[in-house]
Amino acid sequence: MKLRYLIVMLLSTMTLMAQVTGMGESSSILKSEIENNKGMDSQMFETEQMPVSNIVNPDYYYMGPGDVLMIKAIPMLTTPVPVVVSPDNMILLPRSGGLIDVNGKTLTEVRKLIEENITKYKSDAIVTTSFQKPHLSFVEVEGNVLNSSVYNLPSTFKVSDAIQIANKRGPISEKNNASEDTYIQERLRMKKTYSRNQDNSEVVDYWKRNVLVVHEDGTSTLVDLIKAKSKDNAYNNPYVRQGDRIIVPFNRSQFGTLSISGEVNRPITLPYKNGDKLSELVEYGLGLTSFADTDNIYLFDNGNKVKLNSKDGKIIVDNDRELSPGAVIIATNIEEKTSISEGVVTIRGYVKSPGAFPIVNSKTKLSEIIAQAGGISEGAYLPLAKLYRKSNEFDDLSESRTEAFKLFRKSNLTLEDTVRYTLDVHSIEPIVSVDFTKALNDKNFDVTLENGDEIVIPTSPNRVYIFGRVENPGFVEFEKGKNILYYIDKTGGFTNVADEDRTAVIRKNTSSWVGDIEETLVYDGDYIYVPGEVDVSTSTEQAKVSTYAAIGSIILSLGFLIVNIVNTVKN
Repeated sequence: MKLRYLIVMLLSTMTLMAQVTGMGESSSILKSEIENNKGMDSQMFETEQMPVSNIVNPDYYYMGPGDVLMIKAIPMLTTPVPVVVSPDNMILLPRSGGLIDVNGKTLTEVRKLIEENITKYKSDAIVTTSFQKPHLSFVEVEGNVLNSSVYNLPSTFKVSDAIQIANKRGPISEKNNASEDTYIQERLRMKKTYSRNQDNSEVVDYWKRNVLVVHEDGTSTLVDLIKAKSKDNAYNNPYVRQGDRIIVPFNRSQFGTLSISGEVNRPITLPYKNGDKLSELVEYGLGLTSFADTDNIYLFDNGNKVKLNSKDGKIIVDNDRELSPGAVIIATNIEEKTSISEGVVTIRGYVKSPGAFPIVNSKTKLSEIIAQAGGISEGAYLPLAKLYRKSNEFDDLSESRTEAFKLFRKSNLTLEDTVRYTLDVHSIEPIVSVDFTKALNDKNFDVTLENGDEIVIPTSPNRVYIFGRVENPGFVEFEKGKNILYYIDKTGGFTNVADEDRTAVIRKNTSSWVGDIEETLVYDGDYIYVPGEVDVSTSTEQAKVSTYAAIGSIILSLGFLIVNIVNTVKN
């Protein structure tokens, strides 16, 4: 009996020891794997995280050398283990020791392969694979960018990100900032000019829908950055890959376009591409504004006019269709039918009742509105009154030298007039030419008003400002009927470097210059400027001396010649 009991106890002990040994063996293997990856894990978290362009779409992200994945396989790997794609595009799986070729495979495909390989080793394993860190890719960007070069970018960057980086100013382009500034300003000017032609719509450059990406394996992708914003972003604007060559085309002078304009949130004109659909063009417009006439929205395409419906501030496409070049959607303004002739003007300054007044566009007169405001009040000074008109007509002239010189191109001005012409262009004011004194007393000088006009009637300044080469420049109290010389004397007279003959009055109301110091009367608010003697550059003085020396040399030579002739005749 005792012997049987001892045998049972011995067998139980041996079984228990075997279990403990097995557990220890499994624990040892797991511990060994964790230790082997410990350094990699620590290094991965200590390394600065690379920026990610957007949330990674695993269906379109292609794996490459240097990508880091975290694999967890319960019950074998309860702690995530980092795995790095090797330079030959291979992954070594933990525990199973299997190799996976990830060349040309997306993240989704690689996740599936990992799961398949681990479940072959352990059929009931629950496998989870997370994307931890992207690899870097050498990408070449060339063509219509500021800095054509090769860039080392995270593989989570998209084609649009690479182009944006290539268009940034940096060490590559600082050597040629002047031409670069001209290039940038010209692009902005062209876009702004076209925008005004399209009723302030956005105009998309040709290249944004025609970027060509040539991959290292010989395949290529045509990138549409505009469609990427409204449709499948990852397909139309893919992630960069190692060895990609991104070619940004230059804009063509002529190409087909599509546009959606009028009362939409995003009026836009964009290059036409085969296969463009009505639903896509509607989507680019981003819905209707609150001013849209929902009963008058039309598509004009290939000579056909199609009425479009709307609901809840959006254009509804009942029957989608492919569009032809030149197709246009127009959403009309509901107010244009009812209030096109109405407007509002404001009056500030010295009238009895300043404020805003309703008008009929191009019919209501200046004198009528001033009468509605109660007339001119005491202290008003009509010679300095102004009528401002809201207009962006001259913005291009003041912001772009190219646009300003277009008007100069066919003029009869000389090249020396360029500087003065440029100054004149930059000083253009959006004002109506009107003499208030005459307009309020003679209907022949009255002017019609437009919506948004602003009338400003100031008081008398009661002063004249004198500056330049006078002893004590500054304000002098205005005296009616006095000439320039009177005010010069008030400042203590001319300095010894003043050029009295070039002294001039600058009219406050017209900015014109008038110059006779004895005959010219000074008006309230005018400026008097006294210039100095004409500055002559050193090169000019040297030219004068050279000219005089040459003339002297010629005269001397003639003198010797005459003497020689006389002596010859005598002999």
